[in-house]
This record gives sequence, structure tokens and C-alpha cells, in this order.
Amino acid sequence: MPAETPVVEKPAETPAVETPAATAVVEKPVEKPAEKPAEKPAAAADPKPAGAPETYTLTLPESPHVDEADLKVFETIARAEGWTNDDAQARLAAHAEGVKAQSALFLETTKADPTYGGDKLAETTKLAQAALDRIRPKGTAHGDALRALLDKSGYGNHLEVVSLLADLGKLMAEDSPGLHTPAGPTTDPAAKLYPNHPA
Repeated sequence: MPAETPVVEKPAETPAVETPAATAVVEKPVEKPAEKPAEKPAAAADPKPAGAPETYTLTLPESPHVDEADLKVFETIARAEGWTNDDAQARLAAHAEGVKAQSALFLETTKADPTYGGDKLAETTKLAQAALDRIRPKGTAHGDALRALLDKSGYGNHLEVVSLLADLGKLMAEDSPGLHTPAGPTTDPAAKLYPNHPA
């Protein structure tokens, strides 16, 4: 009789207990409410600068480079900057001196120019004056206004202004020979009386 195979009983399997999966808890950062920018206090009306007087009493310097219109401009600037009356007066005088110095510099440049200055300056001046008198005569509104502007700004001595007027004068003299006269004084009386008479 065959030997009996021992039956080995397997131990009963205990059912697996399902445990819930661990879920990672991610905490969201708490959002802080946006802070309102601090409100600036309403700007008070700008007070008048300490140095500015109620009324400026400015005097025109003895100079062709400033006029009554400049006083109003200087008063506006002075009030905005808080200048005292003395400060404004000093700056007005300094402005006049500055334009005077600039005009002198313009004249030196014109005198030094090889084409219009030096020995040719007298002729240049005569031609420029002739053009000015022809196009903008003295005694007319535009003529007097232009002369005043050239004097005030100092640009009446500027090479580019002088040379332009001189060139215009030269062109006019070529078109009308009677308008052109020699730069120097004429010693021959006949030439004065009869400029077109052949020598």
C-alpha cells in the first residue's frame, strides 16, 4: 500500500486589509490682502518763494541790450526762483553785460575775417549799410525794428549777418552802379560832381 502523502495544510491566508493611501496635504500659502499704498496728503498750494517781494522795482541798465520787455521776463523768472529785488537787478545787469561781451566777440571775429574784415572792413560796413538802408530804411516801422533787434542782440556785429548784408549791397551796386561809392574819401572835386565822367 503506497505510503500516504502527508497533507500539509496551508495556514489560512488572512485577507489583506486595505489601508487608505496616504495623501500628501499641500497647504496653500494664505494670501495676504494687497496693501493699499499710503495716501499722500493733498499737496498744499505752493507758497510764494521766500525771497520774492510783492512787487519788483527793476531799473533798466544803460545798455542797448535790454529793454522794457526784458523787465517783465526777468520779473517772471525772479518770482519763480524766489530772487530778491537786488538779486533780480544784479542778474539783469549781468545779462546786459553778457550780451555786450558777446557782441564784442562777434565784432572781433568779423574784423579778423580775411574776406570781409581787415582792410576790407570799411567797404564791408558801407555795403552792408547800403543794403540795410535800401531794403529796410530808417524811419520805417520794419527798418527801425530790425536795427533795434540787431543792436539789442549784438548780432549786428555777427560775421554772417554783416557778410550777408555786404553781399546784398554789392549785388545792388552792380545792378545800379550809381549806388556804389568808393570806400575812402574822394579828393578830386570833379569826381564828386561828375562820378560817371571819364578821367
